[in-house]
Amino acid sequence: MGSRATPDTQAEIVAMIAAGYTLAAVSKHFDLSYHTVRSIQKRAGIKAGSMKQELIDKYQNALKVSLSSNAIREQASSLLMDDLALASKLRDKLHCLLDELPDKPTDTKQAVQIARALTGIASSLKLSNDTLRASFKFGDKPDVNEDLPELIVREMLEVEVLEVRTAKLGS
Repeated sequence: MGSRATPDTQAEIVAMIAAGYTLAAVSKHFDLSYHTVRSIQKRAGIKAGSMKQELIDKYQNALKVSLSSNAIREQASSLLMDDLALASKLRDKLHCLLDELPDKPTDTKQAVQIARALTGIASSLKLSNDTLRASFKFGDKPDVNEDLPELIVREMLEVEVLEVRTAKLGS
């Protein structure tokens, strides 16, 4: 697969990596294997300042644009919903499994099995919690494009109170 990467392609790969793209994203973009992209990166020995800044800026801007597109947001939303559903299902299964474990083991072998099960449950629960915690940190705060209207709170005048009362009685 390395023969498919022309010198121009290799330069773009190095620029994308320097701009912050992951190796997986670069390999998908150029339809190359992960290992090919990694070997190109190692051969290039990417160092700060070794690339033309315009090329790095180009790919950093492309990365920002791609992250703000609706397609990416929809995909991220779908992945988030999937993560939450899997975490919920995992928790349900853990509760069922926990209910099946005996409170007091009858022998050493059963005690070891219970300890292993509890360790697995604890690990799964931590994974579930980490997933939920990461999911709720997802994304930046939405941009506010317009100013919110100002809410003014004041005491009503007696005339205004009478107007409101007569309007309610008249209805």
